[in-house]
Amino acid sequence: MKYPRTFHLPGSPGATADDRIQHDLSWLDGELVVTEKMDGGNLTFTRDTMFARSLDSGTHPWDRPAKALWAMTAYRIPDDWRVCGESMWARRSVAYTDLPGVFLVFGIWDETDTLLGWDDTVDWARRLELPVVPVLYRGGSLSEARAAWAAQRTEDDSEGFVVRATGRIPASEFDHKVLKWVRPGHVRTPASWRHRDDFPVNEFA
Repeated sequence: MKYPRTFHLPGSPGATADDRIQHDLSWLDGELVVTEKMDGGNLTFTRDTMFARSLDSGTHPWDRPAKALWAMTAYRIPDDWRVCGESMWARRSVAYTDLPGVFLVFGIWDETDTLLGWDDTVDWARRLELPVVPVLYRGGSLSEARAAWAAQRTEDDSEGFVVRATGRIPASEFDHKVLKWVRPGHVRTPASWRHRDDFPVNEFA
């Protein structure tokens, strides 16, 4: 199963005419986690395979290090679970200089098609020896959650943020409980980038 579409928060300046905005924020009524929206490529690891957001997309040159990592990790992923994250080897619109790995986990789905709570996500990422995306805020205030990114990042060094409920999220509730905010014109690489094999790469810790 492909990773579901993430709706934008109201006021997300990077939303385009093709994007969907979630105006009902009543479901974000408990503890929240804000993570950085990394400028990478969406990848999913399962026990049996690895794929990008499009299930038939194949493996691109910029995903080769992540594929090697998957090959070393896959046997530890439970059956019918999906480990989702960002492929970070290739540099896109943001140049990173101190990344903890070529694949950063932002969500794990269990066999019931439920997104694990954030604490369980971090726990399982540790078991799989995979780093997670940076956490910018954890608390109960949506206004503070919105402000956390601006206090720690800028439009030059970050694509935006994702805010989610900390608890378990069934697939049917994903479009209310996982929302994103992205900077204006967040994709700043030319279309030809995806057809090159001499792309720049990010720097890693």
